[in-house]
Amino acid sequence: MMLDGVNVEKVAKMIKKLSKSAQFIVVSLREPMIECASSTIGVVMQEKNISTITGIRLNGKNAQAQISA
Repeated sequence: MMLDGVNVEKVAKMIKKLSKSAQFIVVSLREPMIECASSTIGVVMQEKNISTITGIRLNGKNAQAQISA
């Protein structure tokens, strides 16, 4: 969260490039980081302190819901 927009984009592109030979798990709320991800998992607090897990697999412009619990 401490990086400015330009550096978030640089780090996101670097991780995307390196992910061809390694797996990365990144915790981020920054849009450029999420846009470069191949999949995204989110945890949302619902009523009565119940957490809901949601996620999407990103395939270019065709984002599809993947996980819903």
